[in-house]
Amino acid sequence: MNIDTLYLIALRFCPNVGDLTIKKLRSHFGSAKNIWNASSKELTSIFKVGEKTIRYIGDENIFKKAERELQYCKDNQIHITHLFEDDYPFLLKECQDAPIVLYSKGNFNWNAPLLTIVGTRKMTSYGKNFTEKLVECLEGKNITVVSGLALGIDGTAHKKAVELNIPTLGVLAHGLKNLYPYQHKMLATRMLSNGGIISEFSLDVKPDRSNFIQRNRIIAGLSPVSVIVESAYGGGAISTIKFANSYNREIFALPGKITDVVSQGCNRLIRNLEAQIITRPEDILEYFGEKTKKTIQAELFIELNAEEKEIIRLLKDKGRYQIDALALELNMPTYRLMPVLLELELKNLIKPLPGKFFELM
Repeated sequence: MNIDTLYLIALRFCPNVGDLTIKKLRSHFGSAKNIWNASSKELTSIFKVGEKTIRYIGDENIFKKAERELQYCKDNQIHITHLFEDDYPFLLKECQDAPIVLYSKGNFNWNAPLLTIVGTRKMTSYGKNFTEKLVECLEGKNITVVSGLALGIDGTAHKKAVELNIPTLGVLAHGLKNLYPYQHKMLATRMLSNGGIISEFSLDVKPDRSNFIQRNRIIAGLSPVSVIVESAYGGGAISTIKFANSYNREIFALPGKITDVVSQGCNRLIRNLEAQIITRPEDILEYFGEKTKKTIQAELFIELNAEEKEIIRLLKDKGRYQIDALALELNMPTYRLMPVLLELELKNLIKPLPGKFFELM
């Protein structure tokens, strides 16, 4: 943990100082430590940062509280990573509302392929069976299952992953000193050896209702692909999918009977073209290893120029690229890049996605 971690924790303990304010201030002052030590005049010189916002910045009692939090984490093998470090989850970092700080415990790799699976707490045998089959098809694929450790679909995904020794991450809506729901305390403990638990909330934060929607954006932001298995119209899992759509991620929904309340949310997502229909668990594998194999096979028979080969390589490494980011990476103007991308589309090697993203077929 670097020194900025301590000061970021202290800033997050300050009333009226949210993540957006911290991002704005850090952009100006260069580090959290510089923010903490800045004068009131310096702080309020920043646009839309007033006296009420900065009132507690620099407070000695708050700083001591941050020191105690950091020490507890060190004593209890809780890792803290912040938005400005290289080891912060790269897909989550792309999200405009990514949390400043993440607390985590366990044994996992942020850079491994991640798959989010969410759904209702009131699952049916149909939803439970599909979730178990979906996780089973990931065995041996080096794909980590991400969910919210809730009862129902979330818990089923985690339990099956643990049973098959598949890495799994639970994103919590409270601090790591607590575990909710209590029925999953043993499950969470078992997840630590191959996966773990993570949260943006300070250690003592309780599982308040409002935290769950806030938590759902992290579940969506961590993964390139999300699958929703059973949800009513207003189910919490729907909010996760809305976040995932706003991040231009791939969404799959399990269809169900129109008379089943727990399938109405999924059916609506499919009807509104907010999610692709999933009819068999193996469909997901096309977005991971098997898809890359097909592309490699295609390259053996299709002649590619140097620019096309470089684009294919970049998409293999990252999974998807936004056109402006790709142009920057290639040091190529967008107007020159567009016909190259079109040619690769015509060769059935890449496909366009919402938000001007591209990925391998």
